[in-house]
Amino acid sequence: MTRSVTLAATALAALTFSLPAAALDAWDVLENWDKKTISVHPAKGVPEDLELLKAFNTVYDVPAISAYLKNAKKKPAGKGGSFKTLEIRGMDDCDEESCTVFAREADLGNSHALFFVIFGRVSDIVYTEDIIAYDYDKKAGKLKPLPDLPALSHSSGLSTTGLDYQVYHFNDDNTLVITDGVTDGPLAEARSVFRPEGGTYKYEGAEITINAAYMKDALDALKPGLFAFYDVDHDGNTELFLKNPATGHTMVISLPGNPETREAEFIDASKDGVPFRFYEHGLSQERSCGAECLSGSYTLVENSRAVSFLSVSEPGGKGDSGAASEYKVTSWDGRETQVALPEKNAFIAKLGQPEEAELNFQEVKTVNVRFPE
Repeated sequence: MTRSVTLAATALAALTFSLPAAALDAWDVLENWDKKTISVHPAKGVPEDLELLKAFNTVYDVPAISAYLKNAKKKPAGKGGSFKTLEIRGMDDCDEESCTVFAREADLGNSHALFFVIFGRVSDIVYTEDIIAYDYDKKAGKLKPLPDLPALSHSSGLSTTGLDYQVYHFNDDNTLVITDGVTDGPLAEARSVFRPEGGTYKYEGAEITINAAYMKDALDALKPGLFAFYDVDHDGNTELFLKNPATGHTMVISLPGNPETREAEFIDASKDGVPFRFYEHGLSQERSCGAECLSGSYTLVENSRAVSFLSVSEPGGKGDSGAASEYKVTSWDGRETQVALPEKNAFIAKLGQPEEAELNFQEVKTVNVRFPE
């Protein structure tokens, strides 16, 4: 899976080596790594993680790693060193073919360890990363590919028309943090946390950060425990859904929001567990208020912004044009207009065809808000 971020955001280094124009072509590795188990032949006095790197490179011969291993052999005993996260730079001036390799060993304490290799490169102005993982069986001396490790295919769902990125970072306790963000679009970020457990990495939830300091009180009151990203109006920018699993209350937030203030904006909210119904260009909620009684709200969304809202009250039943029915349209700037049944139907028609939408809700640990940068 391709990961991207700006060049300035590479901050995993423990060791850095500049190499002369070494061509790092990771594509062959990424296409074939999950097909071969690698034998490890430990040598006396050589750190285990260095042995794993050597065994990996014996099979795939990545030029940047080869140069690093050659350099390590020249160092005095004890200086070749075990690493927490190793960074090898292929070139000072990264390009599409040559940039950075990260390697990390996570000891599981049961004669097994996980070994990760991350390939990073720059294409155009976007820094991208790909990750692979192995289970190291110390007794058998084997590195077994783990293509099904959940963290390898994980996505928060964040997607925008900007330069999206996803990068990896290991904390000192071997916790893996996968960060999804945007370099030149909506100021949003999702940091998914995976912790080693039972020979794998267990997902613990995400930390969401959005540019919406003015929403702090509303978000504190909501107490969200779940989140999902979904592109309501199909403009290429996913909206953020935050849900309280106990009450069912859900808030929908536009990440691009107001282009002048660069703040996220409120789109809609669902109360009492009433589900949203999705359309091509918006969403709605309909509630039964008794026999042949209907109340509902409809939100027209264009370019990731709530353009207008329609509230519907039909005491006599859906579609009743009697005097008791009430339809009100509210514009994005708060102006309210009473409308008749034809205008109500025309508004709903603007939403387009109904759609089936399955939101992939995931656990959220915290929601942070900030002011525009």
